[in-house]
Amino acid sequence: MLVQVTIENFLSFKEATTFSMLGVNSDLSHIEHLALDVAGKGRSLLPVAAIYGANAAGKSNLISAIDFAKDLIVEGTRSGQAIPVSTFKLGDYSKKPSKFEFIFTYENAFYSYGFTLDSSQIIEEWLYGIPSNKKREVLYFERTTSGKKETQVEYGAILKGKSDKNKQFLDFIAKSTRPNQLFLTEAVERNVKLLTPVVNWFKRVLTIISAESRYTGLEIGILSSKDFTSFLSEFLKFAGTGIDSIGVDEVILDFDYYFPEMPESMRDELNQQLAEAGKDSVVMIENLQGKRYLLMKREQEQISLMQLKTKHRHENGQLVDFSIDEESEGTQRLINLIPALFILKYNSDKIIFLDEIDRRLHPLLSRQFLNFFLQCKTGESKSQLIFTTHDTNLLDLDLLRRDEIWFVEKNQQGASHLYSLAEFKIRPDLKIEKGYLNGRFGAIPFFGDIRSLGWADCETELSAHVAKV
Repeated sequence: MLVQVTIENFLSFKEATTFSMLGVNSDLSHIEHLALDVAGKGRSLLPVAAIYGANAAGKSNLISAIDFAKDLIVEGTRSGQAIPVSTFKLGDYSKKPSKFEFIFTYENAFYSYGFTLDSSQIIEEWLYGIPSNKKREVLYFERTTSGKKETQVEYGAILKGKSDKNKQFLDFIAKSTRPNQLFLTEAVERNVKLLTPVVNWFKRVLTIISAESRYTGLEIGILSSKDFTSFLSEFLKFAGTGIDSIGVDEVILDFDYYFPEMPESMRDELNQQLAEAGKDSVVMIENLQGKRYLLMKREQEQISLMQLKTKHRHENGQLVDFSIDEESEGTQRLINLIPALFILKYNSDKIIFLDEIDRRLHPLLSRQFLNFFLQCKTGESKSQLIFTTHDTNLLDLDLLRRDEIWFVEKNQQGASHLYSLAEFKIRPDLKIEKGYLNGRFGAIPFFGDIRSLGWADCETELSAHVAKV
């Protein structure tokens, strides 16, 4: 589970800003939401957090920062590649280091991992933790990169062990770690198994869903899992979309019909890719209009095209096929969001950062989406849903705790900062939605005098012109 994440000098976050999933123990509302910290610290962790703020306040930047760190850890860098870090631009910060630090629990252990960097190198990197068989925090490693771009690593006893041979191997990895590469990433690539759980948390547990992202596993999930297909269909019926069920239609691929613009060389490349992958292998591609297609290699060199189909009930009772493009944008968005609920329900340790949960959804539907997650959460679940939103319908203490509601606000210098509703002293019966819209908690748009736009004068002139006509 995520405990907290700290960001500094990245996008709109100039100063160090911490987002925390630690529950406030004095808050006795919705006790059932709390999950005990597996590290035994006596603090509870929250399963959900809603992040509010005006447009351009920094909500999406927080998710972008986490996505950047995840990609750097999981994918690493190439030799000679500049690190694509985006520092705070409204000041002289391009040469100052950016900082990322994650504190989390995973597989009954507690970890604190972080690094500072600029576009050319990892300046510092550290990993501390409380292993499952320990009671105190121990050092795994601390890494520094000198001005001459030489990597130095200090190892803790838990990583170094008692064998000189093990330390020699770690020294070899440290010496081989490029200035622009994380030592953690390099060590796991070279099979240092004690560090593998840390990378696996970023790779397998931490999930980022952007506002415009589409779930790439839809077709495969429908083809391979009856439970997934049933879950998807039932939620679509529950949401009142008019969809009775959803499935995948398989046809033999006709390149000239579906991809008339595709060059012959690209067709050959796709055929070669599928041939090398073998029977029932799949490739996902998009055409120039952004329409997605799933290609599957079948027997005897046959390539099948898989397309999502929704089924609606005809007035005579029969089912009628619709293509996914014939559904509304809101329904398409919902179809791509429902898999997140399935993942959270059936995987006990997933963490999903979801940007704009209410995008193209009716307020009552986004509330039901959140309600479903909270109701399906069991006492053993370590899953967490963290989302950004403008939907004030969710600002309800009957639905969320105070420490589950966060705000992002920019100051006059354009720097974002985060704070929780738990920092405010409020009455239990206060209407949070009304208080937020009235500006009591900040993080709302500030409008100037609309008369300064000069539209009132234009309207008078237009009226006079119309009267003459």
